[in-house]
Amino acid sequence: MLPDLASFSHLNLPGGFLLAEIRIGSASMIDPAGRPALARTTINGRNIEIILLAGMSVEEQSISIYHETLEGLTVGTDQPPESVCDFLESDFEKAAIRAHQQFGFATPENVISFLKGFHFL
Repeated sequence: MLPDLASFSHLNLPGGFLLAEIRIGSASMIDPAGRPALARTTINGRNIEIILLAGMSVEEQSISIYHETLEGLTVGTDQPPESVCDFLESDFEKAAIRAHQQFGFATPENVISFLKGFHFL
């Protein structure tokens, strides 16, 4: 089941953030450490935009949505919950994989439940 990316547009996230958009990008992406990346998140004030690499599997898209929303809120929040304060990149990835296994494919409802589980309110 392909995530309906349009259903995430203008989604109110916990902590007063707005997921402005998730879209597919065609250009290759590099993370801050210089490694190839599957997604990129931009935070502008309280707005979050996610770009997913074209050609990802449905499962990769879902996991990336969980990953990028959790990481975006953690980075964008002045005082993130203790549950994520010490997260490294690998911790976000592990949490996203567990979310995909627990909640299923990323939907707006599943993502919000996932974020609330880390005490983003």
